[in-house]
Amino acid sequence: MRRKDLDHSLIQNCVMEALMQLMKTKNYTEISVGEIAARAGVHRATFYRHFTSKDDVLRCCLSRMLKEAEEDRDLLHTDFSAFIRPVFQTFYENRTQMLFLNRAGLSGQLLDVLKDYFQFDAIPDIMTENPAEEADTGCGAGKVRVSTNAEKYRMAYRIGGIYSCLLLWFSHDMQETPEEMTKIAVSM
Repeated sequence: MRRKDLDHSLIQNCVMEALMQLMKTKNYTEISVGEIAARAGVHRATFYRHFTSKDDVLRCCLSRMLKEAEEDRDLLHTDFSAFIRPVFQTFYENRTQMLFLNRAGLSGQLLDVLKDYFQFDAIPDIMTENPAEEADTGCGAGKVRVSTNAEKYRMAYRIGGIYSCLLLWFSHDMQETPEEMTKIAVSM
């Protein structure tokens, strides 16, 4: 069945669902864009009007999973446990897909998705110009640009830690519960 005249969101949903279905029975690297389009009921050209590649589809799938799990954004700064728990819960509920993704060597895509979830790129880079201290030679070094954005570094550290925990969790076949993973993430 071909899907004509559907809006962008519906076509994206069909394509993402098609990829997830195919990943249950086939290695990701062996799945072609043509197969995804056929399973979704759209032409290849339609696929490319909505996605740039199957990796793009995968990123969208992961982003949508987290977006649906997202609760109050303010919890990130006030109650990290309540903010991060839905991430672990969502991945746990999609355990089969997450383990397939990991086994296919595609878990690296999670890092970009986590950066989006934590709105990392929205944190501004704050640079100031400070006079440099004189070097041991006695020569003035002039002004240097100094980063004063500890918040961006803190967030990068936190995202990297969660990503590493996810990889370890996947390698353990996600045996720990989302609650246990939340406690681990919060304790870091």
